[in-house]
Amino acid sequence: MSLARRLWAAFVARPLGMPIPPNFFALAAFGLLGIFVSPGFWLLGAGFEVAYLAWLANNARFRATLEARATSDEPAERRYRNLLATLSKERRDRQQLLERRARDIVAMLDADPMMRAFGDSIEQLVWIHLRMLSADQAIAEVLTTAETESAQLQRQEDGIVARLEQNELDPELRRSLEQQKQVIDARQAAHAQARLRAERLDAELERIDQQLALIREQALLAGDEKRMGSSLDALTSAFNEADRWLDSQRDLLGALDIDDAASLPSRVLRGGVSPQSRISEGVSR
Repeated sequence: MSLARRLWAAFVARPLGMPIPPNFFALAAFGLLGIFVSPGFWLLGAGFEVAYLAWLANNARFRATLEARATSDEPAERRYRNLLATLSKERRDRQQLLERRARDIVAMLDADPMMRAFGDSIEQLVWIHLRMLSADQAIAEVLTTAETESAQLQRQEDGIVARLEQNELDPELRRSLEQQKQVIDARQAAHAQARLRAERLDAELERIDQQLALIREQALLAGDEKRMGSSLDALTSAFNEADRWLDSQRDLLGALDIDDAASLPSRVLRGGVSPQSRISEGVSR
């Protein structure tokens, strides 16, 4: 962030909960003292203001807060936070555990110029892991409905079938009952398909977890670039396969608005505290 923007941010900075920047009160106080006591207070106030702005604009914590605000406005950051926020606590913990493992791997890869390029594959896989967890959350909601309503749907269908077996049924009523049965059959088929997809998602998520754990262990224990490179090649292949499968499931997951061009924010694996955490510790907007 440029010095001019940091100085302006320092000029209007206000602690959490304060509607008016305290700097404004200081300027007003020196202005009134200059009017009613002595004009010398204006010079004193100008010196105080310059010192205050220089100190705050160059304060490490304040600069980190400003950078976090700028980062939090990026599309990748917003999408990442939105996806993470939709997850249950169990899924969020699973994602964050994977990110910690991936962060260790990326740190080791970045330390070696020959292996640094593989860091992008790690980031892609962590991102698709988050997308899959979001998809798994959506499917879980379908399955929850299926568990609570499956017996009721079956009873309804049995009742409809019994009525359709009556020979002297009114034609309009028969057509209505047949349409009801078609809807019930479609819902039951969707529930069965959701179960299959949930099993596939669980298998893919577990495979990603194990693949990253293997790469991390090989990097820590062996330090063998050839073996680690082989694992990374397998990981890239796993990413491509998982991405193709996820793309094929858009009929169920389309509501998630998953964008293939989106990516993981670089700060997740390559640095620091989340923007939200930094903002909460710093000055308010």
